[in-house]
Amino acid sequence: MKRALQAVGGGVSQTVVSVILFFSGGFRIEWQGFICLMLFLWTGHVALLLLIRLGINRRLSDPSMTREMVIWSILTLLTTVFFMDQFRPLMLMYFPIILLYGAFSMTPNQYRATAALMILGYIGVILTVYKLYPRILNIEYEIVVALVFTLVIVAFSFVSNEISLLRKKLHLRNAELASAIEKIERMATTDELTGLINRRHLMYVLRQQKSVADRGGISFCVCFFDIDRFKRINDHLGHHVGDIVLKRFSSAVQPYLRTSDLFARFGGEEFVFVAIGVDLDGATVAADRIRRAIQALRFKDVAPDLALTVSGGVAQFRCNEKIESVLSRADQALYLAKNRGRNCIKTEADLDV
Repeated sequence: MKRALQAVGGGVSQTVVSVILFFSGGFRIEWQGFICLMLFLWTGHVALLLLIRLGINRRLSDPSMTREMVIWSILTLLTTVFFMDQFRPLMLMYFPIILLYGAFSMTPNQYRATAALMILGYIGVILTVYKLYPRILNIEYEIVVALVFTLVIVAFSFVSNEISLLRKKLHLRNAELASAIEKIERMATTDELTGLINRRHLMYVLRQQKSVADRGGISFCVCFFDIDRFKRINDHLGHHVGDIVLKRFSSAVQPYLRTSDLFARFGGEEFVFVAIGVDLDGATVAADRIRRAIQALRFKDVAPDLALTVSGGVAQFRCNEKIESVLSRADQALYLAKNRGRNCIKTEADLDV
Protein backbone atom coordinates (compact mmCIF):
# COMPACT_ATOMS: atom_id res chain seq x y z
CA MET A 1 0.00 0.00 0.00
CA LYS A 2 2.87 2.38 0.74
CA ARG A 3 4.35 1.64 -2.69
CA ALA A 4 0.95 2.22 -4.30
CA LEU A 5 0.54 5.55 -2.52
CA GLN A 6 3.95 6.60 -3.82
CA ALA A 7 2.71 5.83 -7.34
CA VAL A 8 -0.42 7.86 -6.62
CA GLY A 9 1.82 10.75 -5.58
CA GLY A 10 3.51 10.54 -8.95
CA GLY A 11 0.08 10.54 -10.59
CA VAL A 12 -0.88 13.68 -8.67
CA SER A 13 2.31 15.41 -9.81
CA GLN A 14 1.70 14.37 -13.42
CA THR A 15 -1.89 15.62 -13.22
CA VAL A 16 -0.87 19.02 -11.81
CA VAL A 17 1.80 19.49 -14.47
CA SER A 18 -0.63 18.41 -17.20
CA VAL A 19 -3.24 20.94 -15.99
CA ILE A 20 -0.65 23.73 -16.03
CA LEU A 21 0.50 22.80 -19.54
CA PHE A 22 -3.09 22.44 -20.76
CA PHE A 23 -3.98 25.98 -19.74
CA SER A 24 -0.68 27.11 -21.25
CA GLY A 25 -1.78 25.76 -24.63
CA GLY A 26 0.40 22.67 -24.58
CA PHE A 27 -2.32 20.22 -25.67
CA ARG A 28 -4.13 19.97 -29.00
CA ILE A 29 -7.38 18.70 -27.42
CA GLU A 30 -10.34 20.56 -25.89
CA TRP A 31 -11.09 20.53 -22.20
CA GLN A 32 -13.60 17.64 -22.58
CA GLY A 33 -10.87 15.47 -24.10
CA PHE A 34 -8.41 16.59 -21.42
CA ILE A 35 -10.85 15.55 -18.68
CA CYS A 36 -11.22 12.13 -20.32
CA LEU A 37 -7.42 11.84 -20.46
CA MET A 38 -7.11 12.57 -16.74
CA LEU A 39 -9.91 10.11 -15.92
CA PHE A 40 -8.06 7.48 -17.95
CA LEU A 41 -4.89 8.19 -15.97
CA TRP A 42 -6.61 7.86 -12.62
CA THR A 43 -8.66 4.78 -13.52
CA GLY A 44 -5.52 2.65 -13.36
CA HIS A 45 -4.22 4.15 -10.12
CA VAL A 46 -7.56 3.66 -8.37
CA ALA A 47 -7.85 0.11 -9.73
CA LEU A 48 -4.40 -0.79 -8.36
CA LEU A 49 -5.30 0.65 -4.95
CA LEU A 50 -8.51 -1.41 -4.90
CA LEU A 51 -6.64 -4.60 -5.79
CA ILE A 52 -4.32 -4.03 -2.84
CA ARG A 53 -7.13 -3.04 -0.52
CA LEU A 54 -9.09 -6.20 -1.41
CA GLY A 55 -6.00 -8.39 -1.01
CA ILE A 56 -6.09 -9.66 -4.60
CA ASN A 57 -2.47 -8.57 -5.03
CA ARG A 58 -1.38 -11.33 -2.62
CA ARG A 59 -2.01 -13.90 -5.34
CA LEU A 60 0.72 -12.34 -7.49
CA SER A 61 4.44 -13.16 -7.42
CA ASP A 62 5.10 -9.50 -6.56
CA PRO A 63 2.36 -8.40 -4.11
CA SER A 64 3.57 -4.78 -4.28
CA MET A 65 2.63 -4.79 -7.99
CA THR A 66 5.54 -2.45 -8.72
CA ARG A 67 5.89 -3.69 -12.30
CA GLU A 68 2.18 -3.17 -12.95
CA MET A 69 2.37 0.36 -11.55
CA VAL A 70 5.45 1.15 -13.63
CA ILE A 71 3.86 -0.14 -16.85
CA TRP A 72 0.65 1.77 -16.18
CA SER A 73 2.58 4.97 -15.48
CA ILE A 74 4.52 4.54 -18.74
CA LEU A 75 1.35 3.96 -20.77
CA THR A 76 -0.46 6.97 -19.29
CA LEU A 77 2.61 9.16 -19.79
CA LEU A 78 2.96 8.08 -23.44
CA THR A 79 -0.76 8.76 -23.96
CA THR A 80 -0.38 12.22 -22.44
CA VAL A 81 2.65 12.95 -24.65
CA PHE A 82 0.67 11.87 -27.73
CA PHE A 83 -1.92 14.62 -27.20
CA MET A 84 0.64 17.37 -26.55
CA ASP A 85 1.80 19.90 -29.10
CA GLN A 86 4.15 22.05 -27.07
CA PHE A 87 6.24 21.37 -23.97
CA ARG A 88 6.40 17.66 -24.87
CA PRO A 89 10.01 17.30 -23.64
CA LEU A 90 8.93 18.54 -20.19
CA MET A 91 6.82 15.41 -19.66
CA LEU A 92 9.80 13.21 -20.57
CA MET A 93 11.38 14.05 -17.20
CA TYR A 94 8.90 11.68 -15.55
CA PHE A 95 10.36 8.60 -17.28
CA PRO A 96 13.63 8.53 -15.26
CA ILE A 97 11.57 8.99 -12.07
CA ILE A 98 9.52 5.94 -13.03
CA LEU A 99 12.73 3.94 -13.53
CA LEU A 100 14.02 4.95 -10.10
CA TYR A 101 10.67 4.04 -8.58
CA GLY A 102 11.04 0.52 -9.96
CA ALA A 103 14.51 0.17 -8.45
CA PHE A 104 13.00 -1.17 -5.23
CA SER A 105 11.45 -4.24 -6.83
CA MET A 106 12.34 -5.00 -10.43
CA THR A 107 15.10 -7.33 -11.58
CA PRO A 108 17.83 -6.31 -14.09
CA ASN A 109 15.98 -8.05 -16.93
CA GLN A 110 12.79 -6.21 -16.00
CA TYR A 111 14.75 -2.95 -16.00
CA ARG A 112 16.01 -3.56 -19.51
CA ALA A 113 12.52 -4.44 -20.69
CA THR A 114 11.10 -1.31 -19.00
CA ALA A 115 13.77 0.96 -20.53
CA ALA A 116 13.10 -0.59 -23.96
CA LEU A 117 9.36 -0.02 -23.50
CA MET A 118 9.98 3.65 -22.69
CA ILE A 119 12.29 4.26 -25.66
CA LEU A 120 10.30 2.30 -28.23
CA GLY A 121 7.04 3.68 -26.86
CA TYR A 122 8.19 7.27 -27.20
CA ILE A 123 9.56 6.68 -30.71
CA GLY A 124 6.25 5.03 -31.62
CA VAL A 125 4.30 8.03 -30.30
CA ILE A 126 6.44 10.48 -32.29
CA LEU A 127 6.11 8.45 -35.49
CA THR A 128 2.34 8.21 -35.01
CA VAL A 129 2.01 11.95 -34.43
CA TYR A 130 4.20 12.64 -37.48
CA LYS A 131 2.03 10.36 -39.61
CA LEU A 132 -1.24 11.92 -38.42
CA TYR A 133 -0.11 15.53 -38.07
CA PRO A 134 3.03 16.00 -40.21
CA ARG A 135 2.69 19.78 -40.35
CA ILE A 136 2.82 20.33 -36.60
CA LEU A 137 5.96 18.29 -36.03
CA ASN A 138 9.56 19.36 -36.59
CA ILE A 139 11.05 15.97 -37.34
CA GLU A 140 14.70 17.10 -37.01
CA TYR A 141 13.99 18.55 -33.58
CA GLU A 142 12.09 15.42 -32.52
CA ILE A 143 14.96 13.18 -33.65
CA VAL A 144 17.38 15.13 -31.44
CA VAL A 145 14.93 14.96 -28.49
CA ALA A 146 14.42 11.21 -29.03
CA LEU A 147 18.19 10.63 -29.17
CA VAL A 148 18.82 12.57 -25.96
CA PHE A 149 15.86 10.83 -24.32
CA THR A 150 17.28 7.42 -25.28
CA LEU A 151 20.70 8.26 -23.84
CA VAL A 152 19.17 9.55 -20.60
CA ILE A 153 16.98 6.46 -20.17
CA VAL A 154 19.92 4.13 -20.84
CA ALA A 155 22.00 6.02 -18.26
CA PHE A 156 19.21 5.91 -15.70
CA SER A 157 18.64 2.22 -16.36
CA PHE A 158 22.28 1.56 -15.42
CA VAL A 159 21.90 3.57 -12.23
CA SER A 160 18.61 1.87 -11.38
CA ASN A 161 20.18 -1.51 -12.10
CA GLU A 162 22.95 -0.77 -9.61
CA ILE A 163 20.35 0.19 -7.04
CA SER A 164 18.54 -3.08 -7.72
CA LEU A 165 21.75 -5.07 -7.26
CA LEU A 166 22.51 -3.24 -4.01
CA ARG A 167 18.98 -3.95 -2.84
CA LYS A 168 19.43 -7.64 -3.67
CA LYS A 169 22.75 -7.78 -1.81
CA LEU A 170 21.17 -6.05 1.17
CA HIS A 171 18.31 -8.56 1.11
CA LEU A 172 20.80 -11.45 1.12
CA ARG A 173 22.80 -9.85 3.95
CA ASN A 174 19.63 -9.37 5.96
CA ALA A 175 18.68 -13.01 5.37
CA GLU A 176 22.15 -14.13 6.49
CA LEU A 177 21.94 -11.86 9.53
CA ALA A 178 18.49 -13.21 10.44
CA SER A 179 19.81 -16.77 10.09
CA ALA A 180 22.82 -15.96 12.28
CA ILE A 181 20.61 -14.34 14.93
CA GLU A 182 18.31 -17.36 14.89
CA LYS A 183 21.30 -19.67 15.31
CA ILE A 184 22.66 -17.58 18.18
CA GLU A 185 19.27 -17.54 19.89
CA ARG A 186 19.00 -21.31 19.46
CA MET A 187 22.49 -21.79 20.88
CA ALA A 188 21.64 -19.49 23.79
CA THR A 189 18.49 -21.41 24.70
CA THR A 190 19.20 -24.97 23.58
CA ASP A 191 21.54 -27.68 24.80
CA GLU A 192 23.73 -28.59 21.84
CA LEU A 193 24.01 -32.33 22.59
CA THR A 194 20.41 -33.23 23.46
CA GLY A 195 18.44 -30.48 21.72
CA LEU A 196 16.58 -29.75 24.97
CA ILE A 197 16.27 -26.27 26.40
CA ASN A 198 19.26 -25.41 28.56
CA ARG A 199 19.50 -24.28 32.16
CA ARG A 200 19.53 -20.57 31.38
CA HIS A 201 16.36 -20.71 29.29
CA LEU A 202 14.70 -23.00 31.82
CA MET A 203 15.23 -20.43 34.57
CA TYR A 204 13.79 -17.71 32.34
CA VAL A 205 10.67 -19.78 31.64
CA LEU A 206 10.29 -20.73 35.30
CA ARG A 207 10.35 -17.06 36.32
CA GLN A 208 7.59 -16.37 33.80
CA GLN A 209 5.58 -19.30 35.12
CA LYS A 210 6.14 -18.07 38.68
CA SER A 211 4.64 -14.68 37.75
CA VAL A 212 1.54 -16.44 36.39
CA ALA A 213 1.20 -18.61 39.48
CA ASP A 214 1.74 -15.68 41.86
CA ARG A 215 -1.16 -13.84 40.23
CA GLY A 216 -3.45 -16.74 41.05
CA GLY A 217 -2.90 -18.53 37.78
CA ILE A 218 -1.84 -22.08 37.01
CA SER A 219 0.65 -23.62 39.42
CA PHE A 220 3.34 -26.12 38.49
CA CYS A 221 5.63 -28.84 39.82
CA VAL A 222 9.33 -29.37 39.29
CA CYS A 223 11.05 -32.74 39.06
CA PHE A 224 14.80 -33.26 39.09
CA PHE A 225 15.98 -36.34 37.19
CA ASP A 226 19.47 -37.76 37.57
CA ILE A 227 20.82 -40.72 35.56
CA ASP A 228 21.98 -43.34 38.01
CA ARG A 229 25.72 -44.13 38.02
CA PHE A 230 26.34 -42.09 34.91
CA LYS A 231 30.00 -41.52 35.83
CA ARG A 232 30.52 -45.29 35.71
CA ILE A 233 29.14 -45.32 32.15
CA ASN A 234 31.63 -42.65 31.10
CA ASP A 235 34.53 -44.32 32.89
CA HIS A 236 33.89 -47.88 31.68
CA LEU A 237 32.30 -47.38 28.24
CA GLY A 238 33.69 -44.02 27.19
CA HIS A 239 32.30 -40.52 26.86
CA HIS A 240 30.97 -41.22 23.37
CA VAL A 241 28.65 -43.85 24.83
CA GLY A 242 27.74 -41.40 27.58
CA ASP A 243 26.74 -38.88 24.93
CA ILE A 244 24.58 -41.50 23.20
CA VAL A 245 22.90 -42.29 26.52
CA LEU A 246 22.12 -38.61 27.13
CA LYS A 247 20.65 -38.16 23.65
CA ARG A 248 18.53 -41.32 23.78
CA PHE A 249 17.37 -40.48 27.27
CA SER A 250 16.21 -37.06 26.04
CA SER A 251 14.42 -38.58 23.05
CA ALA A 252 12.75 -41.30 25.13
CA VAL A 253 11.16 -38.70 27.42
CA GLN A 254 9.45 -36.72 24.64
CA PRO A 255 6.42 -39.05 24.09
CA TYR A 256 5.49 -38.67 27.75
CA LEU A 257 5.38 -34.87 27.76
CA ARG A 258 2.31 -32.74 27.19
CA THR A 259 2.54 -29.66 25.02
CA SER A 260 2.47 -27.51 28.16
CA ASP A 261 5.27 -29.44 29.90
CA LEU A 262 8.95 -28.53 29.84
CA PHE A 263 11.98 -30.77 29.84
CA ALA A 264 15.46 -29.30 30.12
CA ARG A 265 19.03 -30.39 30.59
CA PHE A 266 20.12 -28.76 33.82
CA GLY A 267 23.74 -29.82 33.60
CA GLY A 268 25.76 -33.02 33.19
CA GLU A 269 23.41 -35.96 33.73
CA GLU A 270 20.79 -33.85 35.55
CA PHE A 271 17.50 -32.98 33.88
CA VAL A 272 14.48 -30.98 34.98
CA PHE A 273 10.88 -31.85 34.19
CA VAL A 274 8.32 -29.07 34.72
CA ALA A 275 4.70 -30.22 34.86
CA ILE A 276 2.35 -27.25 34.51
CA GLY A 277 -1.19 -27.30 35.83
CA VAL A 278 -0.89 -30.43 37.96
CA ASP A 279 -0.51 -31.04 41.69
CA LEU A 280 2.22 -32.98 43.45
CA ASP A 281 0.50 -36.35 43.01
CA GLY A 282 -0.12 -35.80 39.31
CA ALA A 283 3.47 -34.71 38.72
CA THR A 284 4.74 -37.75 40.64
CA VAL A 285 2.69 -40.10 38.45
CA ALA A 286 4.06 -38.42 35.31
CA ALA A 287 7.63 -38.57 36.62
CA ASP A 288 7.31 -42.26 37.47
CA ARG A 289 5.95 -42.95 33.98
CA ILE A 290 9.13 -41.40 32.59
CA ARG A 291 11.27 -43.41 35.02
CA ARG A 292 9.72 -46.69 33.83
CA ALA A 293 10.20 -45.70 30.18
CA ILE A 294 13.91 -45.06 30.81
CA GLN A 295 14.26 -48.36 32.63
CA ALA A 296 12.96 -50.11 29.50
CA LEU A 297 15.59 -48.52 27.23
CA ARG A 298 18.15 -50.83 25.62
CA PHE A 299 21.50 -50.03 24.03
CA LYS A 300 22.31 -53.23 22.14
CA ASP A 301 24.09 -51.39 19.34
CA VAL A 302 26.60 -49.65 21.63
CA ALA A 303 26.56 -51.47 24.99
CA PRO A 304 24.52 -54.71 25.12
CA ASP A 305 24.87 -55.08 28.88
CA LEU A 306 23.95 -51.49 29.70
CA ALA A 307 20.80 -51.03 31.78
CA LEU A 308 19.80 -47.43 32.38
CA THR A 309 17.84 -46.14 35.37
CA VAL A 310 17.04 -42.70 36.72
CA SER A 311 16.11 -41.23 40.07
CA GLY A 312 13.79 -38.29 40.53
CA GLY A 313 12.69 -35.75 43.10
CA VAL A 314 9.44 -33.77 42.82
CA ALA A 315 8.36 -30.51 44.49
CA GLN A 316 5.37 -28.22 43.97
CA PHE A 317 5.70 -24.47 43.63
CA ARG A 318 4.23 -22.46 46.50
CA CYS A 319 2.73 -19.08 45.75
CA ASN A 320 5.17 -16.14 46.08
CA GLU A 321 8.19 -18.30 46.90
CA LYS A 322 11.46 -18.01 45.00
CA ILE A 323 12.21 -20.35 42.13
CA GLU A 324 15.38 -21.40 43.91
CA SER A 325 13.27 -22.66 46.83
CA VAL A 326 11.16 -25.09 44.83
CA LEU A 327 14.27 -26.27 42.95
CA SER A 328 16.04 -26.83 46.24
CA ARG A 329 13.19 -29.02 47.59
CA ALA A 330 13.11 -31.01 44.36
CA ASP A 331 16.89 -31.46 44.59
CA GLN A 332 16.61 -32.66 48.18
CA ALA A 333 13.92 -35.15 47.13
CA LEU A 334 16.25 -36.36 44.36
CA TYR A 335 19.06 -37.01 46.84
CA LEU A 336 16.60 -38.87 49.02
CA ALA A 337 15.75 -41.10 46.03
CA LYS A 338 19.48 -41.70 45.49
CA ASN A 339 19.95 -42.65 49.13
CA ARG A 340 16.91 -44.95 49.08
CA GLY A 341 18.39 -47.22 46.41
CA ARG A 342 18.00 -45.20 43.17
CA ASN A 343 15.58 -45.97 40.31
CA CYS A 344 12.67 -44.39 42.16
CA ILE A 345 10.75 -41.12 42.51
CA LYS A 346 10.57 -39.23 45.80
CA THR A 347 8.68 -36.05 46.59
CA GLU A 348 9.06 -33.16 49.00
CA ALA A 349 6.42 -34.87 51.15
CA ASP A 350 8.89 -37.75 51.71
CA LEU A 351 11.50 -35.38 53.17
CA ASP A 352 9.66 -35.17 56.52
CA VAL A 353 9.10 -38.93 56.79
